[in-house]
Amino acid sequence: MLDLMLIAAASYLLGSLPTGVIVGRLARGTDIRKQGSGNTGATNSFRVLGWRLGFLVALVDIAKGYAAVALISHISLFPGSSPPASAAFIVASLAAVLGHVKPVFVGFKGGKGFGTAAGAISAAYPIVAPFCLVVFVITLGLTGYVAVCAVVTSLALPMIYFLTALLFGLPFDPVILAFFAAAFALTTLGVRKKLGMYFRGEAELFKSVMLLRPRRR
Repeated sequence: MLDLMLIAAASYLLGSLPTGVIVGRLARGTDIRKQGSGNTGATNSFRVLGWRLGFLVALVDIAKGYAAVALISHISLFPGSSPPASAAFIVASLAAVLGHVKPVFVGFKGGKGFGTAAGAISAAYPIVAPFCLVVFVITLGLTGYVAVCAVVTSLALPMIYFLTALLFGLPFDPVILAFFAAAFALTTLGVRKKLGMYFRGEAELFKSVMLLRPRRR
């Protein structure tokens, strides 16, 4: 129990590092929380700082989730009595994403946590990550909206996990499958307002990456 508490605390602090705020201030002398959507994540960084700096923010945000699972989740105060790997993964992932969404260092207002979640999953299940990336990229090309991509990818995640375990003979854990299914519900809940904006035609789309760009009215 103490190990899981330590993992949660360390992962949360790592996730709380406000990458977008730091990059914006160092590179442009600007606070991205006062521009665009006001979020500190990669999506708003792309809009406010441009694609190069936005890509850098995305990479670091992904790295936060990756490090939380690959490194922090293996911390143990009492060697020989480590928590189950599935529990450590779930705690580290959730804590890192929570840190990104509600960062303690910048007034508990961060991003949506998609990149951090992707990094966490990549660390624990690297064979799943490329398939999820394909789903994300295709959806982005069709919709131009990251919130829709996040929902579609999180919907595909438990199915991809199940199929890769079945096809490649990898270990399968029903607890992880249930966690991925719950992640879809949490993702949908977290972006429900943005989904509403998208379906009402009020969302700001990344038209430059869309395969079928909407016609001008």
